[in-house]
Amino acid sequence: MSDSRVDVEQPSSWEVRWKGLTFKVPDKTNGQKTILDDCSGAVRGGQVCGVLGPSGSGKTTLLDALAGRIDGSRKGRVLEGDIAGCERCAYVQQEEALVGVLTTKETLHTAAALVGGAAARQRADALLDELGLTSCADVIVGTILLKGLSGGQKRRLSIAVELVAEPKTLLLDEPTSGLDSASALAVLEKVKAVASSSAVAVVLTLHQPSHAAWQTLDRVSFMARGRVCYFGDDAGLKTFLASADSPVPGNRDVAEYVLSLTNEDFPGHGDVDSIVAKFRETREGDGVVEGSAAPPRRRAGFLTRFAVLCGRGFRELIRDPGVIMVRLAMYAMLSALIGAMYANVGDDKDQESVVARVSVLFYVAAFMVFMSVAVLPFVMLQRDVFVKERMNGHYGVMEYVLARFVVAVPGVALLAIVTTLLVVFPAKLNGPVIYGLDLFVSLLVAEGFMSLVAACVPHYIIGIALAAGIFGFHMLCEGFFKVKSEIPDYLKWGYYIAFHSYTFRIFMHNEFNPINNLDCKPFCDGEEVLRFYDMGDVDVAADFGVLIGFAVFFQLCFAVVLYKFHTGRR
Repeated sequence: MSDSRVDVEQPSSWEVRWKGLTFKVPDKTNGQKTILDDCSGAVRGGQVCGVLGPSGSGKTTLLDALAGRIDGSRKGRVLEGDIAGCERCAYVQQEEALVGVLTTKETLHTAAALVGGAAARQRADALLDELGLTSCADVIVGTILLKGLSGGQKRRLSIAVELVAEPKTLLLDEPTSGLDSASALAVLEKVKAVASSSAVAVVLTLHQPSHAAWQTLDRVSFMARGRVCYFGDDAGLKTFLASADSPVPGNRDVAEYVLSLTNEDFPGHGDVDSIVAKFRETREGDGVVEGSAAPPRRRAGFLTRFAVLCGRGFRELIRDPGVIMVRLAMYAMLSALIGAMYANVGDDKDQESVVARVSVLFYVAAFMVFMSVAVLPFVMLQRDVFVKERMNGHYGVMEYVLARFVVAVPGVALLAIVTTLLVVFPAKLNGPVIYGLDLFVSLLVAEGFMSLVAACVPHYIIGIALAAGIFGFHMLCEGFFKVKSEIPDYLKWGYYIAFHSYTFRIFMHNEFNPINNLDCKPFCDGEEVLRFYDMGDVDVAADFGVLIGFAVFFQLCFAVVLYKFHTGRR
């Protein structure tokens, strides 16, 4: 162990080092705010370094900087300093992002499959034991509706998932947050054991460690207002504080005492500025030695990653009642009510039946598609998992988007089939095959649109409000309330961008194009019905092409937004 100086000897094993890290952001009051101010440190493989300090001291920002998650190119930002040894790191953030319906073992095996190779699978099985997860290997992670792992078990599983790929550096943000003292200590002890056995350099943030938790740390870094007050080991800390005229009282826990010194919300225990200045004097002349670059993170090929994500997605589709079963129940109940209300309407040839059939077709085209907003909360949960896994190098955007689309197809097909069976046959409507196919493609478009919305909004409530407003506008413009020729010129563009319009047009042609024996008040045949609704010249095949184009367009936009804005950087 070293004293308070940053160790500058040539490392004998893997080492992560940072020197002079400074991060500034624009500030309306002072022009610029310093988040990190000349921070330095070094941790060798097998060591656990705890970064401690009060809230707002810059602990998490330091981890973000080490992980390369800070975008220093944004206007007004300044990111300076040197980092070595973080080329192959894994970052476990405070909020768990796990697939809730997978078991502990399935979660680790999925992570291993994304890495590829038998060794990764063996590593996953070994981590079950090393991180104390064997007893809960067959327990699901847990969701809002399904009970699963405890908080401590989830935290250890999140760590195990990242260790499968054998990173050289492991960054943990508040791994004990929200846990009771026993669970918190268990997490730290397991991390310490894995660090020692795997020669991983661990840097973690802690808010208020217990005495037992403190003993698991090889090195500590105390921070205050983005500045390092001390970096070194326990023995060096007491010596340093004495030299800074802030000796540890004999009856005080050293960690608790230093945290009280560095908490400037409650001044009076010590002069933080003088402590920082004293520490910087002790490390004057220290530098960062450039270590050899780590080999790149290993991961399976594109097709393997795509297949793994598809397999995981199908498990989620089957096991999570909220993903498809609740929606299926909604569609089935509403479709059954429509079928009962409009039973046998297709057998009638009078004018009232024409109006009734048009109303049914509009309602299905509009509201059945509108109900796709129900998928938004689940897409946003999946988005959180994607961001975490993408930023740690598990997979890329394209395989994720393609896998999500493939997984969505069976569920959407089931919704379309159930709706068709419960509406078309009881109501005696025409062309069940075209009807079902039209609804299927339209629901795929809606799924893609909702995925795009989920990628663009910070919270699902905002997304639901936004999607509801857009769908409402589309309903208004799709040609039922006002036919295309009667829509004002300044709103006619809404008719063409509303994919509901094409869904409704296909429904109408499928229903009325073959009818030629209506009562003549005012419609004598189906062609007159279509002409009345400005749909006489509609090309059904072309409209199907437009819908497919919308589906592809929304998926591409979804991929672009994920690629550009959901990198995990801030």
